Amino acid sequence: MSAVPRVEPGDLPRQVEVAIVGAGFGGLCLAIKLLEEGIRDFVILEKDTEVGGTWRDNQYPGAECDVQSHLYSYSFEGKADWTQRYAGWKEIQQYILDATDKYGLRPYIRFGQQVDGARFDEKTSRWTVHLRSGDTLLARHFVMATGPLHVPQMPDIKGLDRFRGKVFHSARWDHSYDLAGKRVASVGTGGSAIQ
Repeated sequence: MSAVPRVEPGDLPRQVEVAIVGAGFGGLCLAIKLLEEGIRDFVILEKDTEVGGTWRDNQYPGAECDVQSHLYSYSFEGKADWTQRYAGWKEIQQYILDATDKYGLRPYIRFGQQVDGARFDEKTSRWTVHLRSGDTLLARHFVMATGPLHVPQMPDIKGLDRFRGKVFHSARWDHSYDLAGKRVASVGTGGSAIQ
């Protein structure tokens, strides 16, 4: 685990064996497993500024996992000291941060790199990965590890644009806004609304 990646931290490689999109649970797990197999020629492309995906983004009051904590962890990185049966977002995010550091993944992550597309070339058997920055990189393997809960879906409600109150999505919680004494409406029936 102490081996140095093929590229220097911060540099965006021009070509890698594996390009992973997303630094949430799935992308980080794949990176750990690649390192265990001795594969160090990979990069994780993360559009945000930190790891965690869903648990980095969903920080609303009461945000918890709907899977029991001892099951919601990597099989190879058990955690016996969860503080509650259904862990809150902060504890899960800390678990992800700790695993990222323990397995030395940060040198392989390129933050602020949003993938806008990828094209497979049958002649070269390589993927060309297109980034929002305008850069491209080539990869033999291209793995999408983007979770379904990282992009807020705002409802298309007629008149919402004229509503004078505060409107924000649970995945983009405004912690600076004081809800004390205010009537709050939650739109939707997903986990966020229930919690």
